[in-house]
Amino acid sequence: MEIFYILGAILLILLLACICFHSYVTLFIVAITGKKRMQRKLYKGCKVNDFLTISDLYVPTDENKTNHIDTIIFANKYIYIITQLAQAGEIKTSLDDNMWRVVYDKKMTTIRNPLLHNRKVISKLVTTVPNLEESDMKSIVVVSKTCTLANNINTDKEFVVSENKAIQLILDIEKNSNEDIIDPYEIERYAKAFYEYGLKTEKLIKEKKGK
Repeated sequence: MEIFYILGAILLILLLACICFHSYVTLFIVAITGKKRMQRKLYKGCKVNDFLTISDLYVPTDENKTNHIDTIIFANKYIYIITQLAQAGEIKTSLDDNMWRVVYDKKMTTIRNPLLHNRKVISKLVTTVPNLEESDMKSIVVVSKTCTLANNINTDKEFVVSENKAIQLILDIEKNSNEDIIDPYEIERYAKAFYEYGLKTEKLIKEKKGK
């Protein structure tokens, strides 16, 4: 019986530790799991709503550089280019500044503006995939739940949102839009074109590394 008391005491201590140090536990989880955890969360939300997704795709932005796309979501009316941002602290966002400021534990750091990254990706896809227009696409930066946003910069085509509200944001955009639903065959064609383009880019990356 003593072993059960010991195990019970250990579990109680662990539970109390989790309660007392909840924020530190959350930060630890985000640090360990990062973008992949957020990606799985988006995938589950898309599966519930019958949205097609593609993850971890590369596209070239010029002759010597490529850009990584974390997630692409094909909803009913728009295609969403998603960048996942796993950070901790308060983020001061901006539409056009090259850098964003992040303040955590009274210390400030800077990160590259992921919206600018998404713009490059969208521009490249639009010029590469036949019949795809910029108006068909939306840009979203999904930040981890360990972040707070110091300001709201959302427009009708660019958004920054917490991971817990990302799927709901997409549902709201779809619901409030007067645009026609994209033909399912067109969605399939876009998805195939993106995927094949990504495969070609990965092949080029491997060839360059092999030189």
